[in-house]
Amino acid sequence: MKNIQSVKLGNTLNLYLDGKLHKKTFSTKELADKVYRLVLDAKQNPTQDAIDHIIAYLNDATRIARQNGLEYDMASGSVFLAGFNTPLPKLLIETIEEYHENGYPLDAIINFWKLLMINPDVRVREDIFEFIKRHDFVLTDAGYMLVYKAVDYANKQDNDVAEFVTNQYLFVKKNWKCSPNKYIVYKNLNDGTLAITKSETAEGWDADEKNIEILGKLGDLNAQLDKLADQSETVYTDMHTHEMSIKLGVPAYQARKNCNADPKEDCSDGLHVGSTSYVNSFGSNADVILVCLINPANIIAVPTAVDCTKIRVCEYFPIAVATYEGGKIDIVEQKYFESDYKAYEESELENMIVFLQNDELPFESARNAEPENRPMEELMKILDSRMMYIVES
Repeated sequence: MKNIQSVKLGNTLNLYLDGKLHKKTFSTKELADKVYRLVLDAKQNPTQDAIDHIIAYLNDATRIARQNGLEYDMASGSVFLAGFNTPLPKLLIETIEEYHENGYPLDAIINFWKLLMINPDVRVREDIFEFIKRHDFVLTDAGYMLVYKAVDYANKQDNDVAEFVTNQYLFVKKNWKCSPNKYIVYKNLNDGTLAITKSETAEGWDADEKNIEILGKLGDLNAQLDKLADQSETVYTDMHTHEMSIKLGVPAYQARKNCNADPKEDCSDGLHVGSTSYVNSFGSNADVILVCLINPANIIAVPTAVDCTKIRVCEYFPIAVATYEGGKIDIVEQKYFESDYKAYEESELENMIVFLQNDELPFESARNAEPENRPMEELMKILDSRMMYIVES
């Protein structure tokens, strides 16, 4: 039996529930009266549903949880995605409420959180949402973050097919807003230059007469980006050491154990990616600005400095070369490339599940990382849920 005691003073309601005080000042007397009547009813019939209904009026987190199919733990005050026990950060809860009230789709945010739950560092799980809020980041429907990386050429191949295809694919989707497969890519055999034209136009061409080679439909070629990258001789490298080998369609990787997870250090070991503001600050010194996807499970550190516009990761996936004119990046706002990254993520998930099945943590620890203290069962539920999403999508 729940011990319920309550008093209403004007618009303020004090509720003692099993010895714990819940206090709320409502915006109107009518709302305060309504909740007080619910309390009086619950004293006569103290079911858990009746009590939860009252608490939802007294606690914003509880209310948001009830409205959005989330779970709320009264003892800890934590909110969880249904079926999981990793607490949602406050800013994520507020964002879910905003999306719910405006009727916005929640797929990108929920998928991002499911990936972020895999991340073993609680500081990253809590801090990344404030970082996203401060800077111009986009989340794809699959839950990846769209970021930018300033790089130099290690080897530049003129008329590189992979670079050309990704650029044209992005341009057609963003500016012409139509299917890239309405266009074909061809090579001028006289000078090796690449171009696109409408597929219906190319159907009337005599390739031998025009001395061209039809390479294929733009959309189909972009779906084979990893194969194009294997054939490409264009290689990028990091601006700092010039030792990395970076290619479109191939994840750039650094072992997590070699990365520094200390958020108080803005610049340290790890792969740095950032917002347009970060790249704009020194992009004019770079040969190329790459558009990349990152899996939030691979974020190593979110620097605490408010003016810092970069994060450290152990993996990023280059998908295209950004347009950079007049010292500004043409911000990529669309969500076209997440399918290119899923095959790599699926392989990683399979390996992580094997580790958990052997009762081992599925990831290395970065230096200065917060230790993982969640039970193996929670991690397995998270990985299984994400794997199911990839298989079904």
